[in-house]
Amino acid sequence: MAEVDRRGFMRLLRRDKGTDESKEEATEKPLDEEYQQLADLTKSLLADVEAEGVEQVAEAPLLTKPYDKCYMRVTAEHIVFSIITGYSTITKTSDVTALDTEPPEELKGYGQLVVGVLRAHHPADPPHITRAYQFRFPAESPLLAAIRTACDLPEPEPEPEESAESAESAETEGS
Repeated sequence: MAEVDRRGFMRLLRRDKGTDESKEEATEKPLDEEYQQLADLTKSLLADVEAEGVEQVAEAPLLTKPYDKCYMRVTAEHIVFSIITGYSTITKTSDVTALDTEPPEELKGYGQLVVGVLRAHHPADPPHITRAYQFRFPAESPLLAAIRTACDLPEPEPEPEESAESAESAETEGS
């Protein structure tokens, strides 16, 4: 039997002939187990770059822009993340050029999420190429501050509020 998920990937289901469980029970895994697998993968990726002894700044589960489960670890030297779809990457903090964020937004079923775009330039890429990764961070996630700290990025500037002078000038222009 096969099942197609929302991204169009085919998922094959294998059942033991001796079990009598339903299709939903066979394909569902507890949330914590999937995030634990992603966390283990990020840990092994850091071991591959010999960054196990480097101070870890933060780690947490998050979502990608299209709501796929993801797990990210931030150390003083690397940002590593693994996505449930099978994509994983390691980026040096020195290669990160920006972290653009939007204000938190309440999303039904997910709570407060901040959309953030992590931009990095890999040394092997031509100078005009920048890699970008979009994530949905929980509003209380320690990852945003950790990325800014590890990559030495400035805090985002607050949006300018309308001052009393500009409000008065708008009123005088309208009359």
